[in-house]
Amino acid sequence: MRRASRGWIIVILIALLLSVIFLTPTFLGDMLPGWWGKVFPQRGLRLGLDLRGGIYLLLGVRAENAVEQELSNMKELMNEELAKDKVLPKSFQNSGKTLTISFFSKSDLEKTRKLESDYKEIADINEKDLSLSFTLKDQYIKELQKRAIDQVKETIQNRIDEFGVVEPSIQKAGADRLLIQVPGATESDRQRIINIIKRAAVLEFKIVKDSGPTQETLLAKYNVTTPDELLSQGFRLHPGNPKDVQSENEKFFITESDAQVTGQYLSDARLIFDEYGRPAVGFGFRGEGASKFGKLTGDNIGQRLAIVLDGTIKSAPVIQERISSQGRITGTFTLDEAKDLALVLRSGALPVPVDVEQEQTVGPSLGRDSIEKGKLSMIVGGVAVVLFMMIFYRLQGVIANIALGLNMLFIMGFLSSFGVTLTLPGIAGLVLTMGMAMDGNIITFERIKEELRVGKSPLAAIDAGYERSLWTVLDSNITTLLTALILFWFGTGPIKGFAVTLSVGIIFTIFSNVIVARVIADLIYGGKKVEALSI
Repeated sequence: MRRASRGWIIVILIALLLSVIFLTPTFLGDMLPGWWGKVFPQRGLRLGLDLRGGIYLLLGVRAENAVEQELSNMKELMNEELAKDKVLPKSFQNSGKTLTISFFSKSDLEKTRKLESDYKEIADINEKDLSLSFTLKDQYIKELQKRAIDQVKETIQNRIDEFGVVEPSIQKAGADRLLIQVPGATESDRQRIINIIKRAAVLEFKIVKDSGPTQETLLAKYNVTTPDELLSQGFRLHPGNPKDVQSENEKFFITESDAQVTGQYLSDARLIFDEYGRPAVGFGFRGEGASKFGKLTGDNIGQRLAIVLDGTIKSAPVIQERISSQGRITGTFTLDEAKDLALVLRSGALPVPVDVEQEQTVGPSLGRDSIEKGKLSMIVGGVAVVLFMMIFYRLQGVIANIALGLNMLFIMGFLSSFGVTLTLPGIAGLVLTMGMAMDGNIITFERIKEELRVGKSPLAAIDAGYERSLWTVLDSNITTLLTALILFWFGTGPIKGFAVTLSVGIIFTIFSNVIVARVIADLIYGGKKVEALSI
């Protein structure tokens, strides 16, 4: 029988050392020295929502609103292009997935042929009388909606990350839904997190045209009865924030319809305090935004600038001088409200609105109960497997148990190195892995027994047993691994958590069965004269 391979011994020791290092943050956490995170992974193994407690949300994404946003963007870009050619359009009109531009003359219409070539790939273009209609193609609409959902997912991820709780799990659930799990979030955090997630955070800066005590009073000044009719004149009606209304005569405002500057140009948003010591939000602009904001304020000195957040005017100060890069939003904010507003402005606006369709808070007591049951299942399963192997296979069973212990250490170390979130289905995957690991050893040991029965010596039986059972062990584990990968690819939530731990477990199980157990056997029997096997 061969002696233990020095190379494989070194590989096993390195894997053992790395597993211990990777598991250290899981047990020591904040007790680790500052230099640790610069050298080794610092996150460790995290507990999922079902083990630690937290918030579960199912969000519906209004992806259909992406079409309206795209048409608005097209209108703005077309306006800029037409202005370059000194063409004044008569009107723009949105209807469903169609943007229609009307012109005063045939010559103006002829000057817009460039627009047709610019948009022919994404829209069907029709000409009628003195107007052009751009109807978005169905395939492009699907791309818009998919992109909107991806942007919502990324924006919400950034917002919750900045909130400071454990890294959330955000996954797509169907065509237009997102499943969000925030482990570790307390009941007191729940409403703040929901508000942060839902807030559109659309920030606009507009010049105030008029203000009044009621909506009806203002609309009557412009000879219209509804806000939609006002839009046709190029103006928009906004309510003031009830908490921030300074005068009974200014509960509603009329501004220009389109914002010349929006929150997309912000470079920063942060908590500050105004001259009265009240919480406020300071913001800064970058590049093009700074020049646009400077032009807006410079051209309108003496007029009021409306700071519009999600359709509501937060404040409307008089412009005293040209402002280019810095500003602030004041109001009756609490400290937390100002912090949260700064957070959502930094993370960016949601491209489309979202709705909370399902909400659930899992308490930590339920999580502790799950952990205890998970521990109990692993202990019971582990003890049963260890005793079975020792009783039926004696010394070879001890070898298998040592290999199993190292296998579980390798698995937990690998999961910790990537900061994997452990859930109750994940624990089930680990328990199943223990059974799969012993199944491979049993195949090998039964093969050794067969070799002994045909008259081979103990050492020759060990060699033949490991060599001839190799492909059977690989086949049984690889088929399970393929199944786990399919579950991971198509599954969501708990199913994916189960698939991750099972996949990692199977990979290390193959290593433990084929390499670790054989190296231990070689260390025990290699180069020795053996009369009988304890098997």
